[in-house]
Amino acid sequence: MAREQHRRLAERELRPYRAEDEPAALALWARALPRWPVSAKAFRSKAIGAEQLVMVADGALAGYISVAQAQTRAQLTAILVDPACRRAGLGSELLAQARRNLGGGVKLWSAGSGAGPYFWPGVPEDAPDGWAFLRAHGFEPTGETADLVADITRFRPPEWVLGRTGGGVRFELAGKGDAAEVIALQERHFPGWKAFYEHQLMLPGTVLVARADGRIVGTCTVEGPAEHDFLWQALVRGAVGAFGCVGVDPAARLRGIGLAMVARACELLSARGAEVCYCAYTYLEDWYARLGFTRWRGYTMARARLR
Repeated sequence: MAREQHRRLAERELRPYRAEDEPAALALWARALPRWPVSAKAFRSKAIGAEQLVMVADGALAGYISVAQAQTRAQLTAILVDPACRRAGLGSELLAQARRNLGGGVKLWSAGSGAGPYFWPGVPEDAPDGWAFLRAHGFEPTGETADLVADITRFRPPEWVLGRTGGGVRFELAGKGDAAEVIALQERHFPGWKAFYEHQLMLPGTVLVARADGRIVGTCTVEGPAEHDFLWQALVRGAVGAFGCVGVDPAARLRGIGLAMVARACELLSARGAEVCYCAYTYLEDWYARLGFTRWRGYTMARARLR
């Protein structure tokens, strides 16, 4: 039996992904990652701009890899090997070819996120075999992060949260006339979010701002179930809304503005029909816990240097 499997896997072809591979790739995903069910729409959306390769063994799609690149950074978005074909070197071949295809300009690549659309910020904590594979291929841990959730059915901001701002701070949705000031705040203090906010400002009602002394000192995104296409809806009960990219001007911090802005975002999401609020990719679990957020999934952040 072992000899037969080895012979079968010896007949393999590594080639670029094709559109007609999608059904087989989704079936492979379901076998390799049954704890993370993904839709065809979500699968396609996370592959935009990425290089995708597949491994075909004995006529069947047995491996898949997706890698995104942005300037000198690259991102290993996903790598899958059929459980029945593991320990035969398929994953190593896929990873090696993807690495060669990056070229000499890329100096660093990360696991999960960092250079484009992503499924997870890092390596999911419920995929220890995946982390062992990456570590064996030169990836090193750089920290831990988490996705959080909270029940926001009929949510109202706690009085103590709003009271900490001391009054004089307003939380409201950005209008057309606020775009330049919102972008200027990102340029000064959160340059990595600039492009994201430029896109978000084109979607009415999805940018919340905090105003103090007549100027915008904080921003965050706010998307209810109608605006937010939650990737992992199959894993969560209830309609999901989300906020993100929470930032406050350093000169306005220590006044409770950030937490109050998040509380206002939750209130808006609840009013839009969200029962669950999703907070993705954060290191501030204790801070968000003050509003009832709990850990949903954890991730190991990892990267490898390319020489």
